[in-house]
Amino acid sequence: MALFLTAGAAVLACYAYQIRTQAESLLKDVTALKVGTSTESDVQELTQRHRHYLVSQTYDDGVSTTTFQVKNTWLSALKLEPPALFGAVVKIRDGHVYHIGAWLLRYMKIFPTFGASAGMVDEYSEYPHDIPRTGHYGFPTPVGKPYLSVELDSQATSSQRQHAWDFSFRCLIKPGGGCDLPCDYLPSAWQDWKVEVNESPLSGFFNQRYPNNARCKQ
Repeated sequence: MALFLTAGAAVLACYAYQIRTQAESLLKDVTALKVGTSTESDVQELTQRHRHYLVSQTYDDGVSTTTFQVKNTWLSALKLEPPALFGAVVKIRDGHVYHIGAWLLRYMKIFPTFGASAGMVDEYSEYPHDIPRTGHYGFPTPVGKPYLSVELDSQATSSQRQHAWDFSFRCLIKPGGGCDLPCDYLPSAWQDWKVEVNESPLSGFFNQRYPNNARCKQ
């Protein structure tokens, strides 16, 4: 029995390593694309490399959308952790990539208005007209939500881009609970957002709404 349990644990550990490695590889390849510059052939190469995680390819109103998804299927099926997934999207218009996005989320029943804790990033060559932004790197997230949404465009600095796309994949494969703060998903962007909030009229409200945030990366 002990041998069986040990073998089962080894198999699950290998499975967790595999999906985390795939998520990291997908993120690396998606963020290697340059919004406004990368072409359809670049996306075709990306799709071929990650074809096992391809969810859909659609074409609508002049926009080609390719979506990928990596799930913790067996870990959640065995109740070792809640369902979690990493997804990514690439959008092409007029022959060039104009939008890339990614999200890492873990479904949590403790949040009544949003069923998951998450980190989400969207990068555009230029912000769409229906997204009124004054800066090139920002956080359209209400304070107190269990997720962090990050938006940037092609004029963001290299440091801002690095922080925005700094996903932690621990919560994709972590057994048990936890992972209830946005910093668990986007640790560097979280710190940038915290500074921004603390320099605003909402200063002091941040720690009130996230009382356990002292454990977040400094």
